[in-house]
Amino acid sequence: MNKLLISIGVFFYLSIQLNAPLKAQEDSLSHYIQLYNTVIQHESAQTEELQNCYHYFTVKKDSSWMIKTLLGLSDHNARTGNYNDSYTHIWKALDLAEQYNQFTSLYEVHKHVARLYNVFDKNDQAFFHEKKMLQYAKLAVEKGDLTPQSIVSCYYNFTLHYRIERDYQKAIHYLDTCYILAEQLNYTEKQKVYLDTEKGNILMLQGKLNEALSILLKAKSHFEKHNPFYLTIIYYYLGNAYIKLKNWPTAESYFRKALKNIEVRNAHYDTKAECLNLLAFTLNKQQQYKEAYQLMKKSKEVNDQLFSAKSNQNAGLLDIKNKYLEELKERDQLLLQRDNELAHQKARSLQYSILFVIVLALFTIIILIIYLRQKQQKFRAEREKQQLEAIHQEEKNRALFEIKNKELTSFTLQLIDKETLLNDLMKAIKEHASENKTLLRLVKMNTKHRIELWNEFDKRFIDVNKDFYDNLKSNYPELTSTELKHCALIKLHFSAKEMAQLLNISINGVNTSRYRIRKKLGLEREDNLASVIDQY
Repeated sequence: MNKLLISIGVFFYLSIQLNAPLKAQEDSLSHYIQLYNTVIQHESAQTEELQNCYHYFTVKKDSSWMIKTLLGLSDHNARTGNYNDSYTHIWKALDLAEQYNQFTSLYEVHKHVARLYNVFDKNDQAFFHEKKMLQYAKLAVEKGDLTPQSIVSCYYNFTLHYRIERDYQKAIHYLDTCYILAEQLNYTEKQKVYLDTEKGNILMLQGKLNEALSILLKAKSHFEKHNPFYLTIIYYYLGNAYIKLKNWPTAESYFRKALKNIEVRNAHYDTKAECLNLLAFTLNKQQQYKEAYQLMKKSKEVNDQLFSAKSNQNAGLLDIKNKYLEELKERDQLLLQRDNELAHQKARSLQYSILFVIVLALFTIIILIIYLRQKQQKFRAEREKQQLEAIHQEEKNRALFEIKNKELTSFTLQLIDKETLLNDLMKAIKEHASENKTLLRLVKMNTKHRIELWNEFDKRFIDVNKDFYDNLKSNYPELTSTELKHCALIKLHFSAKEMAQLLNISINGVNTSRYRIRKKLGLEREDNLASVIDQY
C-alpha cells in the first residue's frame, strides 16, 4: 500500500514538473501578446516595447505575430516621420508574409506598403499594392480568415487613388460600390462615417460646397466624440472648403485646429507642411503678412525635414535601400547553397551504389559526366546570378534618378509658388505698410532670399545631373551663366510662365533668352530646343 502511494505521488510530481515549462511558455506568450495589444493601441507607441515583442516572437518563430509586430513598428516610425525605418520594417514583413503565403498577412502588409507610397505621392506604386490587397482579401474571405468588411476597405482605397488622380467620376463609382457593400453588410452609421467623409471631400473638390460642408460638419461632430485621432483630416478638408468659399477667418481656424491636433495626437505628421502653407495663405488674404511669412518658412522646414534629400532620417529612401530585395537575394543564395549540398549528397550516394554493381571504367565515366554536369549548372547559375544583379542595379539606378528628378521638380514648383506668394506679400507691404520698418527690412531681404533659393535649386540640380553644365559648356562655350540656368529649367520641362516666375523676369524676357540660346546652339527653325538640351 505504501509503495502504491509513493508511486502515485511521484507520478503527480513528475506531471507538475513537465507541465510547468509549458505553462510558463503560455504565460509568456500571453504576456507579449497583451503587451503588443496595449502598446499598439496607444497613440504614442514605444519603439523599444514593440522591438521586444518582435524579438520574442522571432525566437518563438511565430510568423503571424512577427508580421503584426513589424507592421506596428512601421506605423510608429511613419507617425514620427522616420520613413526610412518604416520602409525597412514593412519590407521585412512582406518578405515573411510571402514566405509563409498567409493571405491575411499579405493583405495587411500590402495595405501598409500602399499607405507609405501614398505619403510620397507615388500613386502608381501605391495602386499596384492596393490591387494586391483586393486579391488577397478575396482569398482570405473565402477561407474565412477575414471578414467581408476588408473588401470594402479595398474599394475605399481605390476611391482614394482616383480622387488623388482627380478622376472624380471613377472615385464616385468605387465609393458607390463601398456604400452598396456596406448596406449588404448592415453597416451602422458610425461605420459609414469614413465613407461619408470621403464623399464630402470629393464633393468639395468638385465645387459642390453646400453639400460637402453639410457632410463634413456632421462627420466632424462624430469624430470629436468618438475618434479625435482622425480630426486632423476633417479639419484639413473643412479648411479647404472654406478657402473655396473665401471665408478666410473660418479656414484659418480649421487649419490651426488641424495643426494643434497633429501635435497633441502625434499623428498625420505628413499633412503638417501643407496645413502650415494653407494657414499662411489664409493669413495673407487677411493682410497678416508677418505671421504668414513666418508660417511659410516653417512649412518649408517641416517639408525638408520629412522629404528633402538633406533629411538624415530619410536618406536611406533616396539611396533605394530596399531591405526586402536584399533579403530576397540572401534567401536565394541560401537556397542555392542547400541545392548544391543536396546535389553533392546525391552524387556521393550514387558513387557508393555504383562501387558494388559497376566496373571501375563505367564508374569513372559516370563520375566524369556528373562532374561536367555540375560544372555546367554552376556556370549557368553564376551567369544568371550576374544577369539578375545587373538588372537589379539598373532598376535601382533608374528608380534613384526618377525619385531625385521628381523631388527636384517638386522643389522647383514649390519655389515658384513661394516666389509668387512672396511677391504678393512684398507688393502688399509696399502698398499698405510703407512706414513699417520691420516689414521694409523684409522687402530688402527678398533679393538675398531669392539668391539663396536659386543656390539651393542649383545644388540639387547638379546632384541629379552631375555633368550637365560641363558638357553643355564644352560644346557651346559662348553660353553665359544666365543662359545655362535657363537651359537647366528647359531640361526640367518648365513652361515660359513658370521660368519667368522663378527667375523674376517677364515672359518676353524668357522668350528672348530662348531665342539667343537657339542661335548659339545653331538650331534650325524645325529643331526642338528641349529635345536637344535633354541629350546632355
